[in-house]
Amino acid sequence: MGELSGKVAIVTGAARGQGRAMALALAGAGADVAICDVGEATMPSVGYPLGGALDAVAREIEALGVRALYAVCDIRRQAEIDAFVGRVQAEFGRIDILVNNAGILTGNAPMHLLDDETFETTLAVNLTGGWRMSRAVVPIMISGGAGGRIINIASVAGMIGTPGFGHYCATKHAMIGITKTMAAELGAHGITVNAVCPGFLPTPMVEHTASEIAARAGLTQEQVYEQYLSVAHVKEPIQPEQTAASVLYLASEAARVVTGSSLVIDAGWSAT
Repeated sequence: MGELSGKVAIVTGAARGQGRAMALALAGAGADVAICDVGEATMPSVGYPLGGALDAVAREIEALGVRALYAVCDIRRQAEIDAFVGRVQAEFGRIDILVNNAGILTGNAPMHLLDDETFETTLAVNLTGGWRMSRAVVPIMISGGAGGRIINIASVAGMIGTPGFGHYCATKHAMIGITKTMAAELGAHGITVNAVCPGFLPTPMVEHTASEIAARAGLTQEQVYEQYLSVAHVKEPIQPEQTAASVLYLASEAARVVTGSSLVIDAGWSAT
């Protein structure tokens, strides 16, 4: 039996990439895991499929000997969040861990040239969606009386400025601020709230954005990756399993007194 046996976790944006890795890490530690992501046609402007792999991830979770639940859920819409969270509570009876991982990285332009749709969609997914998911889950954690863990996936972009991605940086800076505030508000209920801040992590989302940048700049995708790595002290990309290990730590009993913190996993990017 794993350390998280008997616990129930939610991971958003879990169809692939680091969300999938986080869901499997929590399942491997014994937690039952509910996952969600958006449907294939919900956000066509992002340019890559988001929800089609949910069933496969759920099967991977069950293969680890725990229960899985999955649903298509657009975290921009409160009604879909409420339906998903209500289903998790009804089927599993509790919610102990929430990982707000869902996010998008799209568009690349200086702030004064950025269009409204790109800015507002990024804000709606990366910041407002996580806040809405937390708002739905926190009352369940409080009423359960056993505390809980909220883990917000921010970014090294929440600590630095990145030209061309001010909209993304804004949401990640704000997510760190929300993390600190909720930690102060929920500590009395035994709920810890922390952030994980990865650096360059070549997930499908990052690969898509890097290919767009490469096409505009006349570079290869590998050259764009080299530019990302040039600011890091350890010249290697972060792996999804490394961010997942950090989530597992923050969900564990070992981190019961860790709250309001931002765990940076960026190969030294933010130390530059």
